[in-house]
Amino acid sequence: MSDDHLQRLLLEQANVRCVVAHLDSVQAEVLRRGRYPDALARLLGESLVVAALCSSGVKFEGRVSLQLRASGAVKLLMADCTDDGGLRGLARFDPDAMLAARGFSEIAQGGVLTMTVEPSGNGRMWQGIVPLEGNSMAEAIAGYFDQSEQLPTRVLLAVDETRAAGLLVQRLPGTAEDDDGWNRVCRLLETVEEKELLATDSETLLHRLFHEETRRLFPARPLRFFCPCSRERVARVLRGLGAEELDSIVESQGEVEVSCEFCNEQYRFDPLDVSRILHSDLPEDGDDNATVH
Repeated sequence: MSDDHLQRLLLEQANVRCVVAHLDSVQAEVLRRGRYPDALARLLGESLVVAALCSSGVKFEGRVSLQLRASGAVKLLMADCTDDGGLRGLARFDPDAMLAARGFSEIAQGGVLTMTVEPSGNGRMWQGIVPLEGNSMAEAIAGYFDQSEQLPTRVLLAVDETRAAGLLVQRLPGTAEDDDGWNRVCRLLETVEEKELLATDSETLLHRLFHEETRRLFPARPLRFFCPCSRERVARVLRGLGAEELDSIVESQGEVEVSCEFCNEQYRFDPLDVSRILHSDLPEDGDDNATVH
């Protein structure tokens, strides 16, 4: 099994779904490209895990995005996961405030949590927005589901220097309430320590917790780092700026340089490239997460 994966389990009699996500190379790649302070790196790792966990319910082509906007040390935190397991993330922050911040509540002070489900093509986008509450990312996500979707949810998250992992349990919508079953699941969840969540493979952990339950285990799904930016997509964004602005940039800088805000990939276009962009056909698809220099 890949070190980066998602594992689902259904507790059929208790009417509860369980999802475990493990990130290894994905977290390393996101953090390598961003170079974040330790406390923020941990929060971003947790956000990537949450995006993966929430993507487990997506039954169409598209992506799930988690966004945190706040007035504290962190200004913006984003992570998204596609239906086929492609993950990316970014953070914007105040370096001085980040050094002084103590704990989740100060880092994400006055925050708003947004969850977006965005189908590919012409599907209808869905979005839920709630005030950021709780003393941790795990509590904030559980609170989101309680408020936005009225689904009792519990979340465990664990991050160290090289790995991130998470476990989500959630009562299924539209099923007969089994309070005994739900309470039993929550008590079992309380026995999991962060070290165990990080170090134990998903099947072993789920078996340890729920071997006495009637359960159905689904095939694991691999996760990977993925950013959809490309030279062609960036070219389309540049064309939207118009000839006058592009010519002005080329005249002052000799070329146009664009960096993807998610993955920090650099794209450079010389005067000949710019001329081709303005006078040739380009793909219709685009990526707005780019900064032009």
